[in-house]
Amino acid sequence: MASRRPTITPSSLVYLFFFFIFFFLSSFTSASRPVRRGSDKVRLDLYYESLCPYSAGFIVNYLAELFEDDGDLLSIVDLHLYPWGNAMIRGNDTFVCQHGPAECLLNTVEACAIDAWPKLVRTFHRLILLAF
Repeated sequence: MASRRPTITPSSLVYLFFFFIFFFLSSFTSASRPVRRGSDKVRLDLYYESLCPYSAGFIVNYLAELFEDDGDLLSIVDLHLYPWGNAMIRGNDTFVCQHGPAECLLNTVEACAIDAWPKLVRTFHRLILLAF
């Protein structure tokens, strides 16, 4: 009788990776001391792709929790969004995106939105409406 090995899908690897990142980052915080604004925030850099279904799933299903009504997570996370997650530069002026030219265009629009609206809460909601 042949044994069946469990298969690991790429999507489960992505979620597992982010779970370990959040688990690792959360181990540095202490629930017994109050959180100060500013310098005690955990910096979270998110490199994503505008048309990537895995990026969209993570942002909509998990990252959006930072912006829920109570705002507890947002008070301790210093979030930085980078919409060119897996893009490559060819030559001096050519970008190649994994999901095609439309993704490069959306990455550009989202990068401009992030630069134009420095208040992350407003930027994040606009990016969600724009990209996902």
